[in-house]
Amino acid sequence: MNKEAISLGVLYKNLIGRLKGLVVSPQKEWSDIFSERKTINEVLAQFSFPLLGFYTLSTFIGYLLSHQGLDFGSAVKEAVFTFSSSFFGLYVSYFLLVKVGALLGHEIGKEKAFQLIAYASAITYLTGSIIALVPETIVVASIVNLYIIYLVWLACGVLSTSSQDARIWLTIIASIFILAVPVLISRLFVFISNLTV
Repeated sequence: MNKEAISLGVLYKNLIGRLKGLVVSPQKEWSDIFSERKTINEVLAQFSFPLLGFYTLSTFIGYLLSHQGLDFGSAVKEAVFTFSSSFFGLYVSYFLLVKVGALLGHEIGKEKAFQLIAYASAITYLTGSIIALVPETIVVASIVNLYIIYLVWLACGVLSTSSQDARIWLTIIASIFILAVPVLISRLFVFISNLTV
């Protein structure tokens, strides 16, 4: 099936609309998301990559602004770590959610599991961008990240056909994956880079 290419203007309009929906009316937005039947590649191209690009650019600019001298090498390194840890974190979280969901007897389709992880992760990309540009906001932005738990809870409610207990566990596990996996991967990259210096 041939999909029509989306112009850059439409892509960003849709992206901003989706972010607004996840903040203003998340229950309805999740219903819309799961009814769209987008492939993993479409979610990446139309949502995750633009946000990851913004997060990476914010990290690069923020590093240059917050350090004396224009150390482009270190700024690029920081930006690469940010993109890599977020991107790999997205995929590792998705993989773990599919596996753990199956263990809990809550089979989630691969596309839906990826949508849940990708759209909920948007909050961390936005707060990470704010922290990179204005480091003083780290406490407030970290608290805002807890909104992910509520988003995941609503998403699991839209997806769930199983018990309330399974929904609670799935919410806890998916939220931990989204919040912790990219951080752990980032720490691993930093550790490895320190070994090679």
